Amino acid sequence: MTALHFLDLPVELRLDIYEHYLAEHQRVRKRIQPSNSHLRLLRTCKQIKEEASPTLRRYLSLLHELQIQAALLHAPPSVFAHIQWADVGNDGRVFHRAAGTDQEDAPLSSLHAALARMTALSRLRVFECRQGLPINLQGTMSLHRSRRLELRFERAMFPQNPPGLSVYEIYVNSEKRVELFDVLPPQNVVTLRLSGEIVAPPGDRRPMPALRRVILHGITGNFFDRHTVEECFPGARLESFEYALGHRLGFELRNQHLQSLVAVHGSRLRKLVLLGCSRLSSTTVTECLKSLPALEHFALHMVTVDELRSNFVLSLPPRLSVFKLQVINAWYAIALKEEERGFCDAIESAVLLRETPFNRVCICFRTQLMSEGGRRERWARIAHDRHVWLEIGPWEDRAADEL
Repeated sequence: MTALHFLDLPVELRLDIYEHYLAEHQRVRKRIQPSNSHLRLLRTCKQIKEEASPTLRRYLSLLHELQIQAALLHAPPSVFAHIQWADVGNDGRVFHRAAGTDQEDAPLSSLHAALARMTALSRLRVFECRQGLPINLQGTMSLHRSRRLELRFERAMFPQNPPGLSVYEIYVNSEKRVELFDVLPPQNVVTLRLSGEIVAPPGDRRPMPALRRVILHGITGNFFDRHTVEECFPGARLESFEYALGHRLGFELRNQHLQSLVAVHGSRLRKLVLLGCSRLSSTTVTECLKSLPALEHFALHMVTVDELRSNFVLSLPPRLSVFKLQVINAWYAIALKEEERGFCDAIESAVLLRETPFNRVCICFRTQLMSEGGRRERWARIAHDRHVWLEIGPWEDRAADEL
């Protein structure tokens, strides 16, 4: 039998493979910025280079100033014009305009020059700049000796003519100050991921009519503490809301935040992920689940102290197909074993034995509860017989890494 080689596959299938290869390469793992190693595929042979270039060259990652300078020096305008998706390490420092002069803000890094050439850019993910100072620092400091440096997150990338992005994702440390939409217009953003210390321009309430997905991970500062979800994202029509505490001093989602989210977006919300929640009451969760008729994916990692009064498992929406639950006690709290046992019974009757089987169920309770009466083995047998993907054990860390 003749061996089948990659180039023997139909060209349509090869194009699909290039798309999947790029999508897998672009995945962010543990908030680490992807590299440009996907471009190595273009060096295999001329045919693959011709076929894959239109797909793989849509994406570029600029991790530090050396890469930025190399791209500016060697990449022709046609390469920049083809880029639709960029990952960048943002230095964030800007030389502030001197008082009494007509000088404009001048970013320390040359990242803004590279982004200005990406005329087709629609997706931007911003990461920490981790590899030292810009190589042109000495010359830049001499040029702007009379001006002071400031941290201006967006102005360092777009001092002029910001693009209308559809995807805007921020992967920075919790201590990093981010002036959200200080420069970038929010009107076209469909997916918004935030991290760091979020600060909004005073009085800024520009509508976000295109916004459908919001991810909050490792948020610090008090912006979200002082506003409802509707005030934070005015005019949005959210279909997905994902939250993870991400930092021990980070913004904690409370009852009023969940209630305002459901009050405005409950009829449309299809995915709700809440990780590291210690300020939510089980009663509020129960009430909110009853107002989410379109919900298909629900994940909750809950830290309890003395509150599991309402069994919200019995209020899961009928369209739900993915359910993840992890309930743990705070280290200083008394274990609520009877309440947790009631949750386990409800999971078996209302989730594992539901008339329409779930697609995926992830459950984590204390080992003692799962061992009672052969509960773990019984659940595994039910899931096998009903073709449910069941996972028993901790899942929250992996879910947080995927946000």
